[in-house]
Amino acid sequence: MPAPDAIDLVVGASGFLGRSLVPHLEAAGRRVLTIGRSDGDLSDWPTVEALFRAKEPVARIFHIVTRQRTGAVQYDIQGELLAINARIHLNVLEAWRRHQPQAKLISTGSSCTYPESSEPLVEEQFGLGPTHPSVLGYGLAKQVLATGSAAYAAQYGLAFLHCVLATMFGPHDHKAPDRSHFVGALLERAAREKAAGATTFEVWGNPQTVREVLYVEDQIDAILAADGSFSNEILNCAANMPVTVGAVAEAVIAALDWPVPLVSPPGSFQGAAYKMLDSTRFLSKTGWRPRFGLEAGLRRLIAAEYST
Repeated sequence: MPAPDAIDLVVGASGFLGRSLVPHLEAAGRRVLTIGRSDGDLSDWPTVEALFRAKEPVARIFHIVTRQRTGAVQYDIQGELLAINARIHLNVLEAWRRHQPQAKLISTGSSCTYPESSEPLVEEQFGLGPTHPSVLGYGLAKQVLATGSAAYAAQYGLAFLHCVLATMFGPHDHKAPDRSHFVGALLERAAREKAAGATTFEVWGNPQTVREVLYVEDQIDAILAADGSFSNEILNCAANMPVTVGAVAEAVIAALDWPVPLVSPPGSFQGAAYKMLDSTRFLSKTGWRPRFGLEAGLRRLIAAEYST
């Protein structure tokens, strides 16, 4: 049986990131304990306390649980996203402190926790201004997680790392329009419309909107690289490779071998015009670089979930 320093606990093992992270860790020789959706409601403290109490000591806890919705629906459920996610995060922090204090807590965040900016976001800007209105509740709960990790570490002598991630895409992403990340949502809709014989492809919002995207396997490698070099801080953990939504759409139709023109309907949902992390500290210290470009990642995803 592996020693405790070779054991990880993945909280959120049944989600998008978790379903790729667990086999990735196992392939590296780790033994992985899991907490997933079927184990109970993590916004309920007795449930979380019992789940953590039952686990043997581990070296790392990957806390990657979140209740997330995308697109315009977020505006209508800000309180719900704040309340549920904040309870989940606070429960995990307290269970970590009580039952796994030897473990390093590695949690994940989003650029939506930063204030709106037309420039790449550095870590020092965390919490310095209002988030975009569409992600008010979700972003505030992630701020609770990041700041809470630091507070617990300072008071109880614990170790943490909060990694702020790019927008991921890859296998196991949600397919529902109000849950999928935007790259996966574009691909799902494009594959469906191609099969239906459409002659154009709509790109909602402004095609010049800027984001940063990473294939899920690359993002996992980045998190693990960050873990090896950083502790007790909030860290941007991406590739410094901005891309427009229009360019992503072009890559999607190219990967599908579907040469149709793009059109942009007026009045569709528009999030923040620019969200880009400055990950210079992470990249300089680790030397990490992604293995897959946008189109290569899309072709891997198509092969995994769309090939017949």
